[in-house]
Amino acid sequence: MRMSEVVEEHPSLIPVINRFGIRLGLGDNTAMEICNRHDINIDFFITMINTFLNKNYFPEKKLQGFHLTQIVDYLTKTNHYYLHSQLPNIERHLRWFISESDPKNESPALIGKLFDTFKDRLQKRIETDEKEWFPHILELCEKQTKNKTLTYHPTMPADQEEPVEALVTDLKHIIIKHLSGDYDENLCYAVIVAINTLHTDIKQHNRIRYRILSPIVAGMEKNLSSREIEVLRQIVKGETNKEVADHLCISLNTVLTHRKNITSKLGIKTIPGLTFYAITNGIISGNEIV
Repeated sequence: MRMSEVVEEHPSLIPVINRFGIRLGLGDNTAMEICNRHDINIDFFITMINTFLNKNYFPEKKLQGFHLTQIVDYLTKTNHYYLHSQLPNIERHLRWFISESDPKNESPALIGKLFDTFKDRLQKRIETDEKEWFPHILELCEKQTKNKTLTYHPTMPADQEEPVEALVTDLKHIIIKHLSGDYDENLCYAVIVAINTLHTDIKQHNRIRYRILSPIVAGMEKNLSSREIEVLRQIVKGETNKEVADHLCISLNTVLTHRKNITSKLGIKTIPGLTFYAITNGIISGNEIV
């Protein structure tokens, strides 16, 4: 199927394909041809398109198979689209709607204040993404590849009562159900369409954030590095910190750092507890324990 036909049927895909660097003027090219031209992973592209179009389509196993850097890059571009396109678009329509409404009608101005609250919350989430969460994920990927230890663990976003999605849902609901007084209906419709577009986008991409990215990252953080496994083996075999350092040819401080990370990741502080974990996870056999 030609990509232009898909976009004609679903114009809401335009900002999604833009995040991949694809612009309009698609010609008669297929998705495969366009992805090859832009050096885009066709499987990832099609998965994101289908995830966005169909709320019932969410292939967790397929998404988990993509490299985290791909997902982070896509969500980073999504955040930039929110900041530089969708928020200014809503704000522009909303200000016009408020200015053209009856000055005696307080509803439009109150809606404007609610939007400001939502905008502030979304901007703070994006700032956390860019300064903390996404760099943490990329560093985690790099350090895992190099078998190094990651010691910084920022608080992961939680999907319980996600405030950004809840606020934009309330914003749309209030306009539709509780708006009162005299106002310009055409301008009001333009505001609702803009808000609904952003609401759909956030809702679809929150599934990727919380059902794919967060669990994978949490799982990666709990995994012991190869060096930590080596240290754990020697510890449960009864070696002192000094003996572990000598055995593995590392410094005593490095051993102490590894022990701290092991207990932090596993939530286990005692030797008997660590021994149980090591045996049940196949790190060491029972007959190796002194």
